[in-house]
Amino acid sequence: MKKLYSFALLALTMGFVFVSCDNEKDEDPEVSYTLSISLPKADSLYLTKNLTEKDDFEYYYIDTIDINPFRLFTSVGTWNVNAFGFGTTFSSLTDTVTGGSSNNSAITTKGVKTNAYFTVSAGGDMFGLPAEISFKDGKAYKAKECYVTNATYAYLAIRDQNVGGYGSVKEWTKDDQFKLTITGYNGEQETGHVDFLLADGLDIVSTWQQVDLTKLGEVTRIAFTMSTTDIGQNGMNTPLYFCLDQLTVTE
Repeated sequence: MKKLYSFALLALTMGFVFVSCDNEKDEDPEVSYTLSISLPKADSLYLTKNLTEKDDFEYYYIDTIDINPFRLFTSVGTWNVNAFGFGTTFSSLTDTVTGGSSNNSAITTKGVKTNAYFTVSAGGDMFGLPAEISFKDGKAYKAKECYVTNATYAYLAIRDQNVGGYGSVKEWTKDDQFKLTITGYNGEQETGHVDFLLADGLDIVSTWQQVDLTKLGEVTRIAFTMSTTDIGQNGMNTPLYFCLDQLTVTE
């Protein structure tokens, strides 16, 4: 007999935000946790109000989001506390028209099963803001799967060649690629990685896609890195953003 449990409630300044983590118990001892959220309002965006810890350069306020057993890193700019910085946040944003970094919407406008999802901004390692998910209890969990899609910012930059990460993106061709790499770690030991193409030539992902993570094995954290064939004088031009949902691990 399988039992399904949902729990966790965060009281935030935007109102009550319901965050669910599905915990499935079967007759065997394996327990499954799925990172999933549902927000009471459309077009809501979580921005931390804990403005105490800064990165070493004092560019960002750094905070964590704990959703049992997951721990996410998030931030806002010290120059603008109303703007998401690096790391991960969650929202029910639905704007698929506006280009630029101020738009944190998923191109799908909703999550896999709910109205909300997680937006990940990579590239913040130098600020102490890794694009990764760990576990607040410090234990190792078996990676199972997740769903990913493009953030509107990256999708429109590739499709329309509007302003990207460090400059204007190039005209995308059939030979270009935008890749997400998901890497597992158990302590400091890498356990494996999985690659997923968010854009393969002129095929740009616009729906939620399931990614099998079982080859990562037992992990204490899961890191997300991104790469692109569009590289300019100052680095990667494609915005290093994607959206995540239904990350599932077992113990």
